[in-house]
Amino acid sequence: MATEKSETSGGVADLVKSALAAAIVGVGGGGAFGYFVMPSGASTPPPQAGHVEEKPSLMPGRFPSDALAVEISSIIADLETEPRSRVRLDISIVVAHGTPETTTLKNEVKEDVIAYLKGLTVSDIQGVRGFQNLREQLDDRARVRGRGAILGLLIGGLVLE
Repeated sequence: MATEKSETSGGVADLVKSALAAAIVGVGGGGAFGYFVMPSGASTPPPQAGHVEEKPSLMPGRFPSDALAVEISSIIADLETEPRSRVRLDISIVVAHGTPETTTLKNEVKEDVIAYLKGLTVSDIQGVRGFQNLREQLDDRARVRGRGAILGLLIGGLVLE
């Protein structure tokens, strides 16, 4: 019994020692990381007086800057599965500036998306690969349907029930 008391009384001291050692290792590791990984300010050459810095050109985006995003109302469709499953999809189409008759395009794209979704199963949409495939297929269908007026399709939300 005397040996049990000596083992438990050392527990608090060991805990404090372990916490102190962990703090020291953390501070040392952080300092070493900052010293070796972070660049120092002295290593960069000072700017020359007559030298004009060039601004990096803006990276072109996926769509032109004057393109318009046209929202399509939420699409709800039944999937082709034995236990009845539904999918809700919120999408927008990106059209070129000045495109006439966007309501006609919206309705045509909505009908195409519903027809495509009705032929899918839950396993077709699952995972990153399934979502990527869905996005690419819907984007291709929208571009074909738009005959050059639609620049792309954006998925805002996807819910499976």
